[in-house]
Amino acid sequence: MPKSRIRLLASITAAFAVLLALVAPTTAQGHENTVFTFSGGGWGHGVGMSQYGALARAQAGHTHADILAFYYHGTELRTAPELVPDDVDVRIAVHNQTVFKPSGTLTVAMDGVFLDTTVNTLTVRRGDGGWYINSSGIDWCRGFCSGTLLTVSFTDRQPVEVSNTANGTRRYGHGQFQLTPARAGLANCGQPSRNEYCLVVGDMTMQRYLHGLGEMPATWPPEALKAQAIAGRSYAVSKLRDNQNWAEPFDIYTSTLDQEYRGWDRESATFPLHQWADAVDATDDMVVVYQSPEPDVPLEVATTFYSTTNGGFTAANDEPRKKAIPYLIAKPDPFDEALDSNGEPQNPYHSWERQYTSEQISGWLAVYPFADLDVGDLQRIHIANAGPSGRIDDALVTLVGSEHTIEVRDSDNEDKPYGYRFWYSLVRGCRNTEGCQELLSTKVTVSGGAAGTTTELPPSRPHPFIDVSADAAYAEAVQWLYDAQITQGTSASTFSPQDSVTRGDFAAFLWRFAGKPDAADASAVLSDVAAGSHYARAVTWMLGRGITVGCSADRTMFCPQRNLSTADVTTFLWRFAGKKYSDHPIPFQDIHINAHYLEPARWATEYQIWVDGEYKLPDAATTSFGGDVEVDRARMAVLLWRLAAQPSAFSSPSLVPSLSRPS
Repeated sequence: MPKSRIRLLASITAAFAVLLALVAPTTAQGHENTVFTFSGGGWGHGVGMSQYGALARAQAGHTHADILAFYYHGTELRTAPELVPDDVDVRIAVHNQTVFKPSGTLTVAMDGVFLDTTVNTLTVRRGDGGWYINSSGIDWCRGFCSGTLLTVSFTDRQPVEVSNTANGTRRYGHGQFQLTPARAGLANCGQPSRNEYCLVVGDMTMQRYLHGLGEMPATWPPEALKAQAIAGRSYAVSKLRDNQNWAEPFDIYTSTLDQEYRGWDRESATFPLHQWADAVDATDDMVVVYQSPEPDVPLEVATTFYSTTNGGFTAANDEPRKKAIPYLIAKPDPFDEALDSNGEPQNPYHSWERQYTSEQISGWLAVYPFADLDVGDLQRIHIANAGPSGRIDDALVTLVGSEHTIEVRDSDNEDKPYGYRFWYSLVRGCRNTEGCQELLSTKVTVSGGAAGTTTELPPSRPHPFIDVSADAAYAEAVQWLYDAQITQGTSASTFSPQDSVTRGDFAAFLWRFAGKPDAADASAVLSDVAAGSHYARAVTWMLGRGITVGCSADRTMFCPQRNLSTADVTTFLWRFAGKKYSDHPIPFQDIHINAHYLEPARWATEYQIWVDGEYKLPDAATTSFGGDVEVDRARMAVLLWRLAAQPSAFSSPSLVPSLSRPS
């Protein structure tokens, strides 16, 4: 692939330098080997269904229809055997030698002409433009056999173990093996010079194919398994439809290029209670369909993309540089974290963090083979215009180095940003670095330095609130909220410090404290969040960040009018700070060991964010936490004010808000 023509910026104006001054500062003595922190979410492309989201929704009582309706916007579920073909051909490998170990009889044919049968191990090799076939030491071809398509047939449900040194061993219990040599016009069957061929399991029914899918643990709830079975079937049908005119000798890959087909071992008795097979059988011929509102457009089976986890926000199909599909949209997914009944996350990939040094990244950029990304010693990274879900595939990434400043753009269209290229340079470099943990998705933000960035507040001016006296214990906190434009009061002259804070109001306060990050309208997700309300965008942001999962068992409500409790506010702030765990002892005698706010309370005590009823840290042991006690506006102000001065309370420098203040 030719190197991309990347736009080089010979110099940076003073204004542009200010814009880019956000990570990895340098010193007067020269470049430091600074650590860049990448805070990410999800694993995979994030388009369509989150498998962990399906798990949590099923545990919350959602049906498979509910799950699919959420992830595939505007679609419907239909039992439609006329739309489901029953001839599925799956490419399981590219080989130049394959060993077949049968449990029954193998029948071999060349271009449809019978060759022989065997009940013993069969070895097939490609070489010198022909086939070498051997069983029990007998050379079936007396040299080699000419011909194009070699087929190896077996009795259904008498599995055949298939292996070679490159691909390990798997068993297959349905269909027929089809071996097609690489040749001109076949882009996916290897290279003729290496005597490679496509090894395909063909002539399977759709149900038999689905029985062998290994995309979700068989121990997960039945409704999640049914949703996965229907999504897997719909995806396969859409691939067969889209690939009906291509020249390859198969319909679908058996890998993450399409769906992971594991064959006989997936449906055998080693899996608990055959729950996966039961889900496939219970949804026979059920597919997700979409009817376009455009006239004369026929009903179609939806292309039901899915991934392990989306990091709390589904991606639109066009975010990863594909065409827009109306039913694959970006929206918050509060279930992706997959909290269990104790409030503990079951999804280990919902959020994650990776740290690389500037020396590592500089080296990876310098050797990236598909574009010229060498900037010398990397000093700063700026990411602008990420997609609605936070993914950077089409974001403008600017790399500032000691030798060059580069805007990462498309090879064929220099006007088109291509953030994915920068992301992949890191993934590729990390894979070639011993002990390195790679980025799991393009949903990332980047930061550097020791304590995050700080945004200067407007010049301090006296607040106008006549109900906040200068000597009040919370006066300094209210002044800071006013200067930071987090609050404007309940009127032009009042703050109402003793009024209770609703959950909706607090969402708005926290969102402003975070710098008003982009978010959509929560009314599309939560039934009690009104579109256009002053807290709608804030609640959506909280959902996407995993700060809240709602207030109802099915996670469809936020309860914005409910008064905020001590347990609520402490838990929200702990999650906002990245759920930093603490071993600090707490003096409270009214917190049960299984209380969902135990860890937040421990964290708030260690970092001196907890305050007593007089808005001060207690001088002596405080024995009552009062988790159900309602929080008033004065207490809320003090909590935010104290957290703003505690960068060490955050699990990552990238999470420290720009409105932080000196301690």
